Amino acid sequence: MTTLTGFGRIARFILRRDRVRLMVWVVAITLITLASAASLPAVYPTQRSVEGYVQLFGDNPALIAFAGPGYGFDDPNLGLVLVNETQLNAMIALALMSIFLVTRNTRAEEESERADLVRASVVGRHAPAASAATVIGGANLLVGLLCALGFIALDYEVTGSLALAGSLTCAGLVFAGIAAVAAQLTSTGRAALGIASSVLGVAFAVRAIGDVAGNGLSWLSPIGWAQATQAYADERWWVLGLCLAAFIGLLQGAFWLSTRRDLGAGILPQRLGSAHADRWMTRPVGFAFRLQRGALLGWAVALFLMGFLYGSIANDIEQLIEENAFAAEMFSAQGGASLTDQFLAVAVAQLALVAGACGIATALRLATEEAAGRAEPILAGPTPRSTWVGSHVVMAAAGSLVALVAAGFGAGLSYALVIGDPGQIPRLIGSALVTYPAVLVLTGVAVIFFGAFPSIAGAAWAALAVAFVTGYFGDLFKFPDWVRRISPFEHIPGLPAEDLAFLPPLLVAIVAAALIAFGARAFRVRDLRAD
Repeated sequence: MTTLTGFGRIARFILRRDRVRLMVWVVAITLITLASAASLPAVYPTQRSVEGYVQLFGDNPALIAFAGPGYGFDDPNLGLVLVNETQLNAMIALALMSIFLVTRNTRAEEESERADLVRASVVGRHAPAASAATVIGGANLLVGLLCALGFIALDYEVTGSLALAGSLTCAGLVFAGIAAVAAQLTSTGRAALGIASSVLGVAFAVRAIGDVAGNGLSWLSPIGWAQATQAYADERWWVLGLCLAAFIGLLQGAFWLSTRRDLGAGILPQRLGSAHADRWMTRPVGFAFRLQRGALLGWAVALFLMGFLYGSIANDIEQLIEENAFAAEMFSAQGGASLTDQFLAVAVAQLALVAGACGIATALRLATEEAAGRAEPILAGPTPRSTWVGSHVVMAAAGSLVALVAAGFGAGLSYALVIGDPGQIPRLIGSALVTYPAVLVLTGVAVIFFGAFPSIAGAAWAALAVAFVTGYFGDLFKFPDWVRRISPFEHIPGLPAEDLAFLPPLLVAIVAAALIAFGARAFRVRDLRAD
């Protein structure tokens, strides 16, 4: 027996259990990346339009921070636009996929004590971690392969396409290794996710600071390594080897750490909590807030930063659009508002979708608590089911509201700083708040799935996918109007480009309330379940 005994069986089990999750991640990341790649030739049809993009990009530190350093911009081509439009977003998506799935198949298995049963059989100490890293690494490789084939099929240059796809895969692999190490450091899956996600955030920030300052600091970030591949601009293949070496080294480090701890324990000791809970924590809403405050703060900060980015480039967008015939035609078809206001309306809609993701994630904490068996002792006491569900729904509603305000504030603050008009702050906060009823509909869908279909509660994320695809790829795929109107965001006026109308948001809010009520009712009349 070796430390990798049972590797093949565990890998097959992970593939069998997570086949749907893996398929959703792979297909979603690939399709979104390739859809963006397919749209670029129409948006930037001429060399002049590409040069206009490069000029705008190179003059704006916010764009550099949130997209990349702009390698090769001294000799611009459409491939470089593809890199700046898709690379960073795809790398972050693959990093999150790796973090979530590696943690799920390592630390979460130990926390639930299922790993005890596995390790009681003829299974080596390192087999579970190696299997998880291999399967998730294979998913990263599959995304890279599909993206490479897609880029080439869309007539992007072959060498650059392979380099771009390779950078995506290697970035995902590095964060799979980081997640494997984080799983050894803590004794809970939530803490492991927190550590690995924090490393991702720090890597993004270090890369952004280094690229804006041009001081080489980005070489301390694995995201910076992947971007340094310089796809479509004198590719540097050795950087991919650096990423692969980091992945192997991190995995070996995870193996070594696992020999320094007991099964179920972490390298870092758990911090003891207070012997007595504060009075506010003894209430259902207070306890729900205590469980979710870290995640809600993260959503608010992320949306503030996204809003700040959009606001910082809004004043330059008119020049870019006017020099781009395709973009000018697209925006002029949206009405008589200025191009800047139309851009801000699109930005607000995108931020609202992210706030909707916050609502879904927060509401689905209900399913997590129930499946883990933590809901049963609470409901066995004097707390009614409706109160327990309501406490988490309140957190979802309040959290998404705060996230929207943060997004509007970030956009308004940066735009106000650019044009010197403080009145843009309340204006864009108001524009963001108008989308709140549509965000609540997504929360309501999550409550419906939790209450009526608890075994597939995660399918609530499909509502967000539908809203995203119909809203941003409806024209590309020529969806009929009735398909587009499935999305609640289609019924919300696009402020600040459109006039405010109270009736449509009110009707959408009524639908959201009905969905939440129905989901809560469905939970009250069914049995509890546990995985």
